[in-house]
Order: sequence, then structure tokens, then C-alpha cells
Amino acid sequence: MKIMCDTNIIIDVLLEREPFIEDSYKVLKLCEERKIDGFVSASSVTDVYYLVRKYTHSSDLAYNAIGKLLEIVKVCSVTNNDVLIAFQKKAKDFEDCLVATCAKSIHCDSIVTRNKRDFEGFGIPVFTPAEILLQIM
Repeated sequence: MKIMCDTNIIIDVLLEREPFIEDSYKVLKLCEERKIDGFVSASSVTDVYYLVRKYTHSSDLAYNAIGKLLEIVKVCSVTNNDVLIAFQKKAKDFEDCLVATCAKSIHCDSIVTRNKRDFEGFGIPVFTPAEILLQIM
């Protein structure tokens, strides 16, 4: 199974956000163990760095978080074509549209996010961490 992890899944784990951490951690653990093929968009990596640094006030912790993330998931490139497709859709949330476009371009089976509504209408299945865990286990 090939999944695109939304930024909120990674942030839930890195910043230990309750009550979301447990299921998000389990999804990332499955990626780390290579039981599922996990991806994040290149733009998510920069978002993760920014958010971790913002909340911890530490560039070192932010770089450590990115280093660990790169051990767990693969980074999906964001191509010019991906940006053009997302732009042409004029979606309410451009960033989510771009993540969905990238997920489709690399043939992900689904997107895993806590905010399913943000990804409705992009033509790719969307699951919460709890829902994807039920499908896998």
C-alpha cells in the first residue's frame, strides 16, 4: 500500500498532540517498518520544519525532526505540472489540492489525514489514521 501522509499526521507525532498522537504514530511506524510505503510532499517537509521550529524555538530540533522524517517516509517531488494542475482546479485550499495532485501523480492508494473534508473531491481515497489502521491490520 502506498500512502501520502498529510502534514498534520507528522506534526501530531513530533509535537505529541493529544489525542491524535497514538494513531498517527502507528501509521508512521508502519511506514518506518516498510509495511506500507509512506510519502510526504516536498512542501510538507518545509511546513514541518517551520512548525517544529516555531513551537520549539530550536532550529536544531527542527532539523532533527526532518532527519527522522526522512528515515520514515519518502519525499514526493512537486513538479511544475503538479503545480499547474492544482492551480487550474482553483480549490479552496491550494496546499491540500497540491498534496492530492502529487499523491495522484505518484499513484498513491490514498491520503492519510485528520482533515478528510479538506481532500474531498480530488479523486483519491482519503482516510483518517484510525481508518487506515483498520484496513491494514
